[in-house]
Amino acid sequence: MTREERREERRDFRRRQNEPLFEAEVLSVRAVMGQSQQRCWIEREQVQQRPAPNVGGALVGAVIGGVIGHQIGGGSGRDLATAGGVVAGAAIGSQVGRDRYGNPVSTQDVQRCSTVNTSSEPAYWDVTYRFRGITHRAQMLSPPGRTVTVNRDGEPRE
Repeated sequence: MTREERREERRDFRRRQNEPLFEAEVLSVRAVMGQSQQRCWIEREQVQQRPAPNVGGALVGAVIGGVIGHQIGGGSGRDLATAGGVVAGAAIGSQVGRDRYGNPVSTQDVQRCSTVNTSSEPAYWDVTYRFRGITHRAQMLSPPGRTVTVNRDGEPRE
């Protein structure tokens, strides 16, 4: 018998002629569902648009904040107060007038997806069983009972 024939024989769970069979204790069975599919659809969704920052207001705020910070600070703290005034003035100035017209609302298409099982029947059963003190695993097309029929090597047989 060639190596390829032996390999093919191992994949075949059918009983061989005059092959002695044994019962092995099933330890666990897990149903494995068929391949799932992703289903997607498009929904229209309302979105509030964020207005652009007020760049002119930020520049004016930075200048005013820098002048005020320069006036407040004294000695070596003057530079720090000036820098802080520039940052604070720019942040405040960029927000000026943003809410005057409210935030406009628009609609956009949004893709939504979910995963669904294609079948309510298991594709196969993952079976763990023990034979002669050794734990084996097999994938079977039908659920086993409390025992699995195996050959002397612990290979399942139908």
